Amino acid sequence: MALLLVPHDDPRLLALVRAQEREVMARYGVADAGPGLGPSSTCLLATEDDDDAGCVGVAPLAPGVGEVKRMYVAPRHRGRRLAARLLAAVEEEALRRGFHALRLEAGTQQPEAVAVYERAGYQRIPCYGNFADDPSTLCFEKHLTEPQG
Repeated sequence: MALLLVPHDDPRLLALVRAQEREVMARYGVADAGPGLGPSSTCLLATEDDDDAGCVGVAPLAPGVGEVKRMYVAPRHRGRRLAARLLAAVEEEALRRGFHALRLEAGTQQPEAVAVYERAGYQRIPCYGNFADDPSTLCFEKHLTEPQG
């Protein structure tokens, strides 16, 4: 897997974000997947054999706190722990950008994503932001530490 740092409006990234939005909207039966990636977001694009495989972004949420946004692995690339590698990579990038914690929103209809986050050490927190009162939303946080070694 190769990881590329790309701008929030990179066409290859946007194609994956649109696929992620379609999947989320279908799972929840909604017409809007919520806020996406903006100019202040740091975005990673994962490729495998010149195929766009997945993406993730981190956006500033509060001083020293970032929010993981639009984590997605294309269906044809699932089952190879790519999500875990994307999450680890965005955590490293967040540390480089001065974040000491990451938060994220997921949902009750995304058990695969929830499992990835929990395995990576994210802990449930009270929900916040646009989905604070949405019973289908789950929120998580992880305090980041510098890599050992």
